[in-house]
Parts: sequence; structure tokens; C-alpha cells
Amino acid sequence: MNDKQNRFLTLRAEGLSYDAIAKELKISKPTLMQWSKLFEAEIKDLQFESFLQIKEAYSWSVKTKYETTLKQLNKIDDAILKADLTSSNIKDLFTIKNSLLFQLEAIEKKISVDAKIKQSDDFGNVERLRLKLSEAE
Repeated sequence: MNDKQNRFLTLRAEGLSYDAIAKELKISKPTLMQWSKLFEAEIKDLQFESFLQIKEAYSWSVKTKYETTLKQLNKIDDAILKADLTSSNIKDLFTIKNSLLFQLEAIEKKISVDAKIKQSDDFGNVERLRLKLSEAE
């Protein structure tokens, strides 16, 4: 595989059109279409890797948001315990706490794994159970 073919793979995996690639590489569109068929697996691999990187970046931000929300919740709990109920508006702290709990619940609902438990009914149907993050201790 030569340099132009490598560059073609990268550009095609990024979603550029044959016309745009033809202009950049100064290669005919029919040739690019042949390369596309010839290197179809490589293009798909590059696309997969690119999307995997995006997914990993998103997952990290969800993890960070989850950690931050838990830290905020701990601060709210500390403030509630330390609050002088005669002089402060505790209602606001409880409102914030409930909002944070709701955010955590929403994140936890999205995260689940296959449990190592299988359940069969009387007819032999097997059900695999999923474990949600909110159910783990």
C-alpha cells in the first residue's frame, strides 16, 4: 500500500466524498471507488477505531459527571448536618439534594452489566438478568 492509498483510507474513514478526495489526491474518482472496494475492511476498521475513541471520551465525561455529582451530594449532606435550622432555609438544601439524587439515578439507570445469574421458567425459557449500578452496593 502506497502513501496515497494510506491517505485515501484516512480521508474515506473520516467520511469525505470521492469528489473531495479526488481533488486532494489528484486521483480519478473511478480509481478511488476501486480502492474503496479493495480496502473496505481497512476503512471500516479505521471508522470503528475513530468512533471507539469518541465513545471512550464520552464515557469518561459521564464518569466525571457521576463523580462530581456524588461529591456535590456529600457537600450538601454535610451542609444539612451543620445547618442551624433556626436561621437557614433548609428547604433549599433539600431541594438541591433531591435534584442531585435525581441526576445520580438517571446516570445509574444507563449503566448496567450482565449478571452472572440465569433464571429458567417451567417451559425452559432462559432469562439473563442485568445488574444496574443503582442495585450494586
